[in-house]
Amino acid sequence: MSSISSLSAAVSALMSSQTALNTTAHNLANVNTTGYVRQQILMNDSRYMNPGRNNTTGFYVGLGVDIQQIRQVRDRFLDENFRQENSRKGFYEAKAASIEEVETILGEIEGESFANVINSLWTSINELAKNPEGLETRGSLVQNAVLFVNRANLTMQQLKTYQENMNTQISDMVTQINQIGEEIYQLNDVIVKRELSGGNANDYRDQRNKLLDNLSTIADITYKEDMRGNVLVQIEGSDFVTLGGYNRMGLDAAAPFSQLVKPVWEHLPTGINDVFEFGIPINSESNNDKGKLKGLLLARGTGDADWTDMQNPAIYESTIKPSLIMNAQAQFDNLIHGIVTTINDILAPNIETIPGVYELDVANAPFDRDGIQGTELFVRKSMDRYSAGVYNQEDAANPYSLYSAGNIEINPLILQDYDKLCLSGSVDELSDSSYVKSILDKWQEPFSPIEPGLVSELSFNEYYNEFVSGIGNTGNATNNKISNQELMVTQISNQRSSLHEVSSDEELTNMMKFQHAYNAASKVIVVLDEMIGQIVQSTGLVGR
Repeated sequence: MSSISSLSAAVSALMSSQTALNTTAHNLANVNTTGYVRQQILMNDSRYMNPGRNNTTGFYVGLGVDIQQIRQVRDRFLDENFRQENSRKGFYEAKAASIEEVETILGEIEGESFANVINSLWTSINELAKNPEGLETRGSLVQNAVLFVNRANLTMQQLKTYQENMNTQISDMVTQINQIGEEIYQLNDVIVKRELSGGNANDYRDQRNKLLDNLSTIADITYKEDMRGNVLVQIEGSDFVTLGGYNRMGLDAAAPFSQLVKPVWEHLPTGINDVFEFGIPINSESNNDKGKLKGLLLARGTGDADWTDMQNPAIYESTIKPSLIMNAQAQFDNLIHGIVTTINDILAPNIETIPGVYELDVANAPFDRDGIQGTELFVRKSMDRYSAGVYNQEDAANPYSLYSAGNIEINPLILQDYDKLCLSGSVDELSDSSYVKSILDKWQEPFSPIEPGLVSELSFNEYYNEFVSGIGNTGNATNNKISNQELMVTQISNQRSSLHEVSSDEELTNMMKFQHAYNAASKVIVVLDEMIGQIVQSTGLVGR
């Protein structure tokens, strides 16, 4: 083997060791960088040469070492598993946050429980039955009714406000998804160009993988990498990041005339451009319970709900029940409507005079102390109980006609004068308790099932307990899901970390190994340099 060949082999060793040292130093510099995946240099022996003439000898001499690749030490299988389980965790975290907010609004976790407000109203009715003519007992009923109405209105308003906050979160997430899509596409371009030219794009790959991790929390993604290094991403089975760019998500009305929004694909025609399909149940069995955005959309629903939505089992099952907020609104308002109309219909009962037309039932209506009939305790804010003696019926198409939370208040006449409460069977009788006892009897009677279609009907107290228990049970089941997902995500993350993360001890050991190799190659070059110098001098080539 010639000295020049030996020098070439030594130089390859020197350069490879230098590259390995640089890679090791880069790993150590990023030991605390989030998302950084340690890099590893792969070396391979270079080609061999037969020093004999005409290749007649079987003796071959190696020409040194080649750098084959500077690779990232990562497992694609672990990455895919992490993103799938992380996506499912995001879905249930969004659902759990919604349940916790509803429980907080109802005051069942902290503060004044709505159950206490109902019990206070019930207690004041009981006391009124003992002394129906007393201003103190009448005043207690009115004041507790005020608290009941104020709290009911506030609860419904808080549910709507939270729904609007969720709507803002959804808009922000769509913006975030579009930003991630643009960044992944730009990184694809950088990575392909660098690697086609023989460069190293591992740090850009780290950035891209971190974006995929973040995206998996928000949405259910699938992806693949083509031979050139482009990562192509799908969301909910639709193309998101493509070779030509990325398909933007836009926002459209979640339902006709709704102020809430839903994500849509801007590149698809209206009607077939929904990002999410809610026509099938969302659960683990269907493997579609993934992504925080879907969790938010499902919990928020498509609009406001009230007690009228409980009257149509088909609409309830398809639209109301799947949404945590809409279901809470409908079930809560059903209770409020039941209590309000039960009391009103005893104080100001109606009778059907002709088909579809109702008027005050004068024969059975109680009187106030001035001998007036038909004064209700709870009034609608924008509609009187009667117009020209005819009862203004509730109409699901007109929310202002409903005795719903948010649309009711205490009759101002009764607030100004407790004697306006209609509790007397006749003008002359002031101590009649029969109407108050009718309210107490009705209170104990079943008035509605907790869901449409169920046979078992519940009283007001039973209904509210079932309502709160349903939310609590859903919360417990969701928290169990989160615990399981956190365990799975943590296990996979630990496996990824053990593989991906930089170990300073290991890198320092590699640094010593590569430094020794570098020093050895340097010494070989020095010796070969001296040898070549001696040869040149001994042959008398110097000076010629």
